[in-house]
Amino acid sequence: MLQPLVVGLGRSGSGLHLNTLVRLARRTATTGDPLVALPAVGCDPRAGGLRPLGMPGEVTAVTTLEQALRYVDPATAVVHVCTPPRLRYDLLAELAGHGFRRMIVEKPLAASADELDALIRLRQEAGLDLVAVAHWIASRLTDRLRRLVRGGRLGSLRRITVDQHKPRFLRSLATDGHPSALDVEIPHSLALALDLAGPAELRAARCWDLRCEDRGLPRLGGAHVELEHRSGVVTLLRSDLGAPVRQRSVFCEFEGGTATAHFPLSEDDDHAQLVIAPFDRGTAAPPAGVLDADGVPGIGHHVFRDDALTDFLDGVYRGFASGAAGVGNFPLACATARLLCAAREHCAVTPHARAGSR
Repeated sequence: MLQPLVVGLGRSGSGLHLNTLVRLARRTATTGDPLVALPAVGCDPRAGGLRPLGMPGEVTAVTTLEQALRYVDPATAVVHVCTPPRLRYDLLAELAGHGFRRMIVEKPLAASADELDALIRLRQEAGLDLVAVAHWIASRLTDRLRRLVRGGRLGSLRRITVDQHKPRFLRSLATDGHPSALDVEIPHSLALALDLAGPAELRAARCWDLRCEDRGLPRLGGAHVELEHRSGVVTLLRSDLGAPVRQRSVFCEFEGGTATAHFPLSEDDDHAQLVIAPFDRGTAAPPAGVLDADGVPGIGHHVFRDDALTDFLDGVYRGFASGAAGVGNFPLACATARLLCAAREHCAVTPHARAGSR
């Protein structure tokens, strides 16, 4: 079994990673196939002021990496790096210096192209098995979309539109971890678009301010990113962080129909939905909601459980145990980070709107 060390106990570290790890440890222990060794160790300078994490014996909170080393052995540990992007490289180098080799890094992988290049060198020189968080890619919903694209049931994929909207006023006002809306939701959808449609070039990008009463937060109101894939597919990524309602949906337009995928909105419900509709209503298809022998979804409305983060971490930990967790993940994470850097550079020289909308 491998013991988690979660560095950074903000929303991502404590609310997502630690909670999911404890749930995964309980689940695999119950099935007789224990995977995660508890207690997980959470490290953050603010740890002393946080509410208790997990049940007694499940999580140990410390304030420094030196304290964490009293509770974890780098040889059997998995580090979850959940600090803001601008603090990543120095922390990863410090962890590598202490002998940690297995690392899961929150998105985006790096805050600049130079930092990404330095991280790639560090990974090679220190022999790191490094995985970027990409649970959308590992989700059952994305797997069905991927099978639909490759199966050709609706013809060739032509266009992808991703909408990731939510009200994010409180977190944006309380923290400064993300310099723009490009770093909040866009990394998830960008990786998804590259996975479904292949390599791409940036066509356009823009951000706008988040307005709240008499305050304005530059570039945190939302973002649009347009991509042109080598495959000919065009992608539009939209994220409104001042929206009154939450939405996580992917609309795929094919030659012969459409697929609309809805990801679970929060930990309150882990069900995904996929609606597939042909342009030709007379098209022969399996009964609604049914997968064919190759796992390609048929015409109709599919509803199914999709606890993507738990399944993602399960797969990564098993990959770490076999010694090859980051083999397939890292190239996609680097391509995603490079496009994000290009989008940031584009927005830096483009006047941003004081307010905007999706």
